[in-house]
Amino acid sequence: MSHFLRNLRRVGREIRDVPLGQLPETLTGFAKPKLEKAFEEALYRSGLMAFSSRRFSGLGIALMFHEIQDDVEGELYTGCPQSQLARILAEVKKSGREIVTIEEGLQRLKDPANSKPFALLTFDDAYRDNLSNALPVLEDAAAPMTLFVPTGMITRQIDTWWLGLRDLLRVNQELHFPPMDRLFRCTDLLEKSAALRQITAWIGTDQSRAEQLGSFLSALGIDGPALVDRYAMDRETLQAFAAHPLVTIGAHTDTHRILSALDDETVLTEFVSNKAFLEELTGVEVSYLAYPYGTEGACGLREADMAARAGFKGAFTTRPGHLFPEHLSSPFLLPRIDVGYFPQRQSALASRLTGFQRARLTRWREPVATLT
Repeated sequence: MSHFLRNLRRVGREIRDVPLGQLPETLTGFAKPKLEKAFEEALYRSGLMAFSSRRFSGLGIALMFHEIQDDVEGELYTGCPQSQLARILAEVKKSGREIVTIEEGLQRLKDPANSKPFALLTFDDAYRDNLSNALPVLEDAAAPMTLFVPTGMITRQIDTWWLGLRDLLRVNQELHFPPMDRLFRCTDLLEKSAALRQITAWIGTDQSRAEQLGSFLSALGIDGPALVDRYAMDRETLQAFAAHPLVTIGAHTDTHRILSALDDETVLTEFVSNKAFLEELTGVEVSYLAYPYGTEGACGLREADMAARAGFKGAFTTRPGHLFPEHLSSPFLLPRIDVGYFPQRQSALASRLTGFQRARLTRWREPVATLT
């Protein structure tokens, strides 16, 4: 069965229980991203994408990855393969950008008239495959990277509900999920990955929902610490990885929780404790932070202030956009672009590298992301 027919069958299953009055809105929800992709593809093929979004193309870009997987389908499309990472690095260099460290990139923003365009590579969560799969590709490209590490991934004291949910969906044909009052049919890869996306979207920036999911998974026998041990680096591995000349270690909080749900003291402790843990483990100063989740609902001015108080030089969100000199006035709310998903169309990558993605999202209004 073709990819199109499988998608069509999945959509049919998802809408068959939708009340008649909600059907137009539901169908619009399915159609809108398809139309946006078609528009993006048309601009890319016409050669007009870069021209139409040139005001949104900054001196720098910060690219975000998570897992670099051996079996992307087996992991329900939650990362990307080595081949995609290599293709992205090639496209970045082809576009005229040099891949540099965060420190070097921010220095270039101070003197844009005399600086070459650049790209930053960032990886979140300290997955083992960053060492086994990502590092060889980075070595071939002589490309430095920053690894943002939560303390709990290394100590195995973290609620990785996203790993547990993936594991549950992988082995079940259907999933009754009481918190959403939903029954997810998961008979093939597309349905499993769709269920994963829908539950993740339901959590959004609501920490209480993430905690509900953790309790739900635990009750079904999902062994969280064992999953972390399978997927994440341990102390010795991280120490060895940190010693590599292409690698810089960054902070990613103690527990990888949604920060907006925590009180001031807890947020500050998340930053300070994580920074101290990583510096003691690696013997190197940790100067930069990435907020978990990183959306507008998950972090903002309060978290930026806390990051400065914790002693960091800068911090990254997950709000898409390029890096401009204006960001030096707000270095604790720096934008980042997610390119580590699969499958990925060439036009989708070009959209992110040219700035078209942000132009479309803001309707061509605001090139500079997350200053406030």
